[in-house]
Amino acid sequence: MVLMACLLATGLLIAPQGQAGAAPKFKHPGVLVTRAQLNHVRARLKRRPFKQAFAALKKDPLASLKAKPHPWARSICEPYGAGSNGGCRAELHDANAAYATALLWYLTKDRRYLAKSAQYMNSWSRTLKERGGGDAPLQAGWAAISWTRAAEIARYSLPKKVKWKTVGRFENMLRKYYLPWTINGFHDRGMNGNWDLALADATVDMGVFLDDRRVFDQGIKVMRSRVPAYFYLRSDGARPHPPTPPVQDLDAYWYQPCSETIDPGEPEDAKRPCAGGQHVRYLNGQTQETCRDRLHATYGIAAVMQLAETAKIQGRDLFTELRPRITAASELTSRLNLSGVPANLCGGKINKDTGPPASAFEIVWQEYHKKVELPWTKRMVLKQRPGTVHEFVAWETLTNARAA
Repeated sequence: MVLMACLLATGLLIAPQGQAGAAPKFKHPGVLVTRAQLNHVRARLKRRPFKQAFAALKKDPLASLKAKPHPWARSICEPYGAGSNGGCRAELHDANAAYATALLWYLTKDRRYLAKSAQYMNSWSRTLKERGGGDAPLQAGWAAISWTRAAEIARYSLPKKVKWKTVGRFENMLRKYYLPWTINGFHDRGMNGNWDLALADATVDMGVFLDDRRVFDQGIKVMRSRVPAYFYLRSDGARPHPPTPPVQDLDAYWYQPCSETIDPGEPEDAKRPCAGGQHVRYLNGQTQETCRDRLHATYGIAAVMQLAETAKIQGRDLFTELRPRITAASELTSRLNLSGVPANLCGGKINKDTGPPASAFEIVWQEYHKKVELPWTKRMVLKQRPGTVHEFVAWETLTNARAA
């Protein structure tokens, strides 16, 4: 009776299931993980690396059964947090908590976790009415990624005779308060490339959950438009592809300490010419944000790999076309974090204030290590396990690990 009351309160209503309709457009669950993947993990929870990753998930405060949702009607997110309201932090926390408890529900079959995940999703879908602020698109993308992962697992693993009564309201929340902020990316606003890549990832995920092929395809389109302008290959020439629309100073956009080529129309006081002995050099696998700090380049890698994994589940192979840029970026990013920054890159220094990089390399290793030599990526994967939670990068050792 206690369980039934909990399910009723969170929107999971005990009721006979309706007749099966037409075959779904997409495979479900099909955002980042499949039923087969989750079953694979559940059968190996006493083996490395799943044992350690599972233990980390269980003790994470995000997985607490005692925690309560804190939904806000207005989620206001400004750059660097200045001017943001509490809804911004609460939204991402609760989306990740919904995903944490959905994973634990599937892996343990403890229905308390299912009820807790539903409580987060239903509280926000009942409350959220507006978002705003300069970081609103990125916030929408990050939160939507975790919401859809949680919702896919919960919706397609319900116990017999259990129905998610309020799923339509949750779908409506995604369409009204998330999708408009993500579906076209942000490439025309001059933002860093990790924005477009995260927004594309979120759009693809929502396309799957909403069974909307147009949305799914648009997310892939945004990702493909940004990848060549975010991940540099030596074959691109001396300098990277510019984003669309182009920026005035491409070197500054890539956080280089100086510029060897200055746009003639650029204001004089904005010029940063290279001093004697200084040179701008791009290394194979450099990302648009490599010279920015230790963390953001891994966000770009993570978003692309998560999107590609979801697309693969849905029958679209993006890994083949992405392989040259992603494997080069993974190797360089891992090497820079493990062995330091060479003097001929980024002025010999990369900001460490953001902390260690997110655990963004599990899918790279899983997909490519049998096709490409990835020694630095392997070392990074082993160093990062069992993984950490950074914004939208969460528990990928548990869900996507392979032997390393």
